[in-house]
Amino acid sequence: MSDIVYAEFDIQGAIDTASPGEVIHIPAGRYQGNFVVTKPLTLLGEEGTEFISKNNEPPLRIESTTTISISNIELSGKSKAIVASNVDGLELSNIHIKDAYTGVHIQRSKNIHIHDIQVTGSEGHYAEKGNGIAIYKSEDILIENNHIEQMQDGIYVEEVNSIVVQHNNVTQSRYATHFMYTRDAKAFFNNYLSNVTGFMVMMTTDILLENNTVENHSDYNGYGMLLYDVQRASIAKNVIKNNRTGVALQKSSMIQIDTNNFQMNQTAVEGTKVSNNTTASNNSFTGNILTARSDQLGFQLHSNYYDDYTGIDIEGDGYGDVPYVAMSSFGQWMVRQPVYQYFVASPSVVLLTTLDQQINKTESKVLVDHTPRLATKHEIVNNKLNVIQTLAGLLLLVGSLWLWKRGITE
Repeated sequence: MSDIVYAEFDIQGAIDTASPGEVIHIPAGRYQGNFVVTKPLTLLGEEGTEFISKNNEPPLRIESTTTISISNIELSGKSKAIVASNVDGLELSNIHIKDAYTGVHIQRSKNIHIHDIQVTGSEGHYAEKGNGIAIYKSEDILIENNHIEQMQDGIYVEEVNSIVVQHNNVTQSRYATHFMYTRDAKAFFNNYLSNVTGFMVMMTTDILLENNTVENHSDYNGYGMLLYDVQRASIAKNVIKNNRTGVALQKSSMIQIDTNNFQMNQTAVEGTKVSNNTTASNNSFTGNILTARSDQLGFQLHSNYYDDYTGIDIEGDGYGDVPYVAMSSFGQWMVRQPVYQYFVASPSVVLLTTLDQQINKTESKVLVDHTPRLATKHEIVNNKLNVIQTLAGLLLLVGSLWLWKRGITE
């Protein structure tokens, strides 16, 4: 970077001489350094204002102060881009971070608002990267409207009390959002696509995951949401689509899974050592290979819609007259060997599934919904779309095989 021409405005000098509460306007240009803020200030850049770190220290560090606002700046560095410690009142906005090991690192702080920032990582394995936004031992945090890609964890949260994560987009990272040892957490309207796992929630109490979209987490260890050792969680109104496992619960209790749309997951819901005060109710399960499985009775199923339910509603109350049994021997095999999916609608598989429904009602490890809900108009449309997608996929496969065979014969 020896050929880079750096701007001459003295940022650190302006910070040191500014009065508390002053606004420092930073002209466009590239500035190399490790700038430190220790008093209430606003740093306001222009289009083209860029901080480049010197050595391995962060280009911007904020320490032991209150009421800080940073906006309209691009940052890059070999280690962390922004580090804040012991700050009460921090706003970061309209910031682009690139080529940094970690984007934003905040510890022992409160009243933090991070919004409209972009963190772009680099190619390479997740173990070689840091987190997009990382919050440690802090409280009263709002993280919203950010875009993060190609990091280890998009948003990492550890030992935080009271945090809201909303309207963020995280892609191509390990975990989109990772909660650890946290209390009173809320995540709304986030869009998590093609990470290893969407939400990883561990040793956390009182969390609400609502109106999020978690899609295409289909690697061998991929989950839409994984909750481990979690107490009191609500998972509601989410779209959980095309994941290896939609929602996995491990050693957790008092989990409510309500009004979610599970589409085309290999396994929609999975429970291991889950307390029986956990319920899945009013959800829609369409196009999943396995609906639900558990190592024991685990959670309860109530009034969900299942696209593979074959019962009828003689009474006309909107609920099936016979229970739904969440059991599919063929589905278990297909999860282990995806190639079996090409036989999913064969007469033998249909017969096997019917036998599962009849034989396994009394087994203690089989989950049963005694009030399965019949399809709404919206779900009927979704089913038709799923059928069309499946047929289109089969036609594409047949066409590809025909072209391949024709190429060999010629």
